[in-house]
Amino acid sequence: MQNRRRPLIQITPQWEDTGLFKKGTGEFAVELVPDVTRNSRQDIVVKGYVNAGVEVSVIFPGRRAREAVAVERRLKTLLLRANRKAASDKQPEPSISSIRLPVRIEGSWRPRFQRCTSGWDKKSFQLLAARWAFVDHDGMTNLGGNPPVT
Repeated sequence: MQNRRRPLIQITPQWEDTGLFKKGTGEFAVELVPDVTRNSRQDIVVKGYVNAGVEVSVIFPGRRAREAVAVERRLKTLLLRANRKAASDKQPEPSISSIRLPVRIEGSWRPRFQRCTSGWDKKSFQLLAARWAFVDHDGMTNLGGNPPVT
C-alpha cells in the first residue's frame, strides 16, 4: 500500500487542523479514565465517557499530544492513588472505569467503523481534542491545546 502521508517537515498547523477539524468544533464534558494508549501517529488516545455512560475514545492529535502529557500524568496519578488507598484498606484494586477525571474538551467528532467477529461493521465515535481544561490535584485549572487554525 502506498504511503500518502506528507513528510513531517511539510505539515503546518493549518494543514493539520484542516484535516482534523473538518466539521467545526463544539464543547463537551467528558470523564476520562486512566486507560491511555498511543496510536501509530503517536497521538494520545484515552477512553472516556459522555452523556451518562456512553463510552468514547478521546484523541489528543498531532502537535497537541505534547501538551496532553499533563492529562496523561494526572490520570496515572489518580490510578496510583486509588490503588494505594485500596491496598491500605485491604480492598481489591478498583476498576479502571471507576476512576474518572472530568475534563471540558473543545473538539470535533469523527465516526470510526470496526469490523466485529460476526462480519458487521460497528460504528463508534472518536472525539478529537483541540483544547481542554481540567482541575489538577491542587485545585488549579489546567488548560491545554490550541484553537483550530483556519
